[in-house]
Amino acid sequence: MSEFKGTIGTWFYRPDLAEVVCVGNGIIADVISNGSEDENGRLITAAPVLLEACLRSRNQLYAAGYESKEVSLNPTEELLFQLESAIKKALGK
Repeated sequence: MSEFKGTIGTWFYRPDLAEVVCVGNGIIADVISNGSEDENGRLITAAPVLLEACLRSRNQLYAAGYESKEVSLNPTEELLFQLESAIKKALGK
C-alpha cells in the first residue's frame, strides 16, 4: 500500500470501548454509539485491507490491458472504474 498515508499496522475493533485500535500505534478512532457501532467499527478496521485489495485488483486489471472508463459496456472496465473511485476516495484524491 505504497500510497496509503494512514496509520500502518493491524487495526482491530474493541467493542467494550467502541474503539478502533492499531497494534503498536494506539487508538485510530472512537466509534459513536448509535446502535450500529460494532458494525461500523468492524468496517473501519477493514479499511486498510479493503484498500490493499482494491489496489491489487486494479493493478492486475491494468496489467491485463483493461482501461478505467466511467461508462462502458464491458463489466470488467466498469469494475475497474469502481475500484479507481474507491481508491481515490480512500486516498483523499
